[in-house]
Amino acid sequence: MDQYDIHVNLVMEFLKTNGYSASVISAHRICYKELRRYLASTHTSYTLSESLAWLENNQNAWTYRMYTSRRLCIYQLEDVYISGTVSPDHLGPHASAYTMLIPELQEELDDFINNDQHVYGDGRYRISCSRFLYYLQKRAITSISQLNYELLLDFHADDYHRSSKSKDVYEDQIHVFLRYCSSKGLCSDGLAIALNKLMIPQIVSLNDNSIITGTENQQKITLSEIDRFLESLSTKKYGLSVMKYSRHILSLLYIFLDMHHLGINEVILWKWFEQVKPLLGTNWKQARRTLCQFWIFLSIGEIYTGFTGDPATADTLESLPDWCSVPLRQYLELLKREGWKKSTIAMHHSSNFRFCRFLCAIGINRFSDITPQVLHKFNEQDMHKTAEGKAAYNCRIRNFLLYLYDEKLVVSPFLYKALSVQSAPRERIVEILTQDEIRSLWSVNIQTLSPKALRDYATVCIGLTMGFRASDIVSIRFQDINWKKRSITIIQQKTGKLLEMPMPVRTGNVLFRYLSSARPVSSSPYVFILHEAPYNELERNVCRAALIRFLPDRKSENKGFYVTRRTFATGLLMGNAKVELISDSLGHSTDSTVHKYLSLDDERMRLCPLSLEETGISWKGGAFHA
Repeated sequence: MDQYDIHVNLVMEFLKTNGYSASVISAHRICYKELRRYLASTHTSYTLSESLAWLENNQNAWTYRMYTSRRLCIYQLEDVYISGTVSPDHLGPHASAYTMLIPELQEELDDFINNDQHVYGDGRYRISCSRFLYYLQKRAITSISQLNYELLLDFHADDYHRSSKSKDVYEDQIHVFLRYCSSKGLCSDGLAIALNKLMIPQIVSLNDNSIITGTENQQKITLSEIDRFLESLSTKKYGLSVMKYSRHILSLLYIFLDMHHLGINEVILWKWFEQVKPLLGTNWKQARRTLCQFWIFLSIGEIYTGFTGDPATADTLESLPDWCSVPLRQYLELLKREGWKKSTIAMHHSSNFRFCRFLCAIGINRFSDITPQVLHKFNEQDMHKTAEGKAAYNCRIRNFLLYLYDEKLVVSPFLYKALSVQSAPRERIVEILTQDEIRSLWSVNIQTLSPKALRDYATVCIGLTMGFRASDIVSIRFQDINWKKRSITIIQQKTGKLLEMPMPVRTGNVLFRYLSSARPVSSSPYVFILHEAPYNELERNVCRAALIRFLPDRKSENKGFYVTRRTFATGLLMGNAKVELISDSLGHSTDSTVHKYLSLDDERMRLCPLSLEETGISWKGGAFHA
C-alpha cells in the first residue's frame, strides 16, 4: 500500500499546484481513502480493474454525480501510475479554469490575487475569476482591457450555476476583481459596477440617432461625484432606503453614459430616464426625484430639497401666445417678489390663464381689444361649482386687469368693474366637536404613540386648546415658545397680527414629550417638521390629516381642521367669556366675526326668546284657517 499512498499524494499535489478548488480536492481525498479501505479489506493491491470493480459494486448506492466523479479520480490515479502525471484527457469537467488560461490572463489574475489586501490568500477569488477570464479567453480576449459591456452581459446570461446563491457569490468576487482592474486603469469604472443581477435587467442602450441628439454642452461625471452627492444626502438625514436606491439609479446612469462614451446634459438625462422608467416598477418616482436633485447638485454643488417633480411637465403659459403669456408671467413674478404665498400665486395663475385662454379662443390678439362686452361673455361661459368660487376667480382677474392698466396694455382704468363682484350669500351652521369626540381625543395614551403620531397629536392639542389655525401651528418656531411663561407667541399667517396665547399644562406636556423624544434631529427652526428627510417644515394639510387620524369615525362631511378653532371659541363662550376676550383669543381685528358662535349657546339662547308678535309672525294660517 505504500506505492498506492505515494501515487495518491502525487495526484493530490497535482491538484493543488494547478489551482483546483477545495471541494474538488476534498472529493479526491475521500475517494482515495474509501478505495484504500476497500483494498485493505480484500487484501488486494491497487489495479485499475480492481478499482473499477469497486465502482460497479457501489454504483447503485451512489448518486450519478458521485459515481462519475470517483470514476474520474481512478483514471487520474491510473495516469500517475503509468506516466507520473495526470493525462490531459482526464482533466475532465472539473479541470481548473486557471490552468487553461493563457499566460497574459494568468498574469493579470495573479497580480490581483497577490496585491489586493482584501483577497490575498483567498482561493475562492482565483476560482471565480478564472472562470470569468476563461469565458473571455474563449471569445478571443487576451487582456481584461478588451472587456466591453456586451461581453460582460453575455457572461452574466451564459454563466450557469446550480443555484442563484452560488451565482451571486461568484459575481460578487468577480466584481471585486473588476474594481481592482479599474483602479489600475485596465477597464472602466462602469464595467466594475455593472455585474450586478439587480442592475443588469435595467441596463438600457439608445440607438445612435437618439444619442447624437442633444450632445452639446455635455458634462462628464465620475463615481466620486456620485459619492459626494450621496454624502450630501446623508448630511440631510435621508433614510437608508432612499440612499440605497439613489446609488442604484445613479449607478445605472453612470453605466449608460460609460457604455456610450457620453457626458451628461438635460436632454441625454431625461431621454435615458424615459427608456429606463418602465423597468423601474413603482420606484420610478424616487428615481426621478434623485435624478432631479443630482442634476441640480452638479450645477450648484448642494442638495436641493424643494420641488423635484417631473421636469417634462410643460408650463401651461407656454401654450398661450406671447402677447398674453409674457405680461401674465411678469405679473406672477411681481406677486412672487411682493412675498405672496405660493398657493395664492397659483390661484392667480389658474384664474388668469383661464381668462387668457378664453380671449385667444374668441380671436382677440391684444389686451387693448378687451371690452366690457367681452368680459360679460367670459362671465357667462365661465362655469364654477359655487358662486364663491366664481367670485374668487373674478377677483384675481380684476387685479390682473388693474395691472394691465398700470402697464398701459388696456386703455380704461375702470375696465375691471365689468366683472361681477357679488356672490350668493350663504350661511353655514357652525360645527364643533362633540363632547364624545373631545373625550376621545383626551383619552389618547401618548405612551403608545409612534414619533409621527405624537407630532400629529401635538398639533391637534394646540388647535383644540389654543385655537390656532393650521397654517399658524405648522409655522411655530422654537423661539415662539416661552416655557417659563407657558405661552406661545405667533404672528398669524392670515392677518399678520401678533398673538400671544397661554399654553395649557396638558398641551405643554404633549409638546414637550414630542420635542424631547420624538422629533427627528434637525437644525430646522420649526417645531413641527417632516419625519422623513429632508425634514422640512410641514404643510398645513398635515393638521387636517392628524385630526382625521385621531377621529376616524367622525360623522361629518366637513373634515377640516378649522373645527378645532371653532370648538375652542365655543368653549370660551360657554365658559362665560366676554365677546372681546373671545375675539382677542382668536386674533380677530374686530368683534363682529365672533357673533356666529353665539348661536351655539343653547342654554342662554333659551333665556331670551322673542315673542311671535315682535317677530311679525302671525298665528293665522294653516289647516284651521284655510
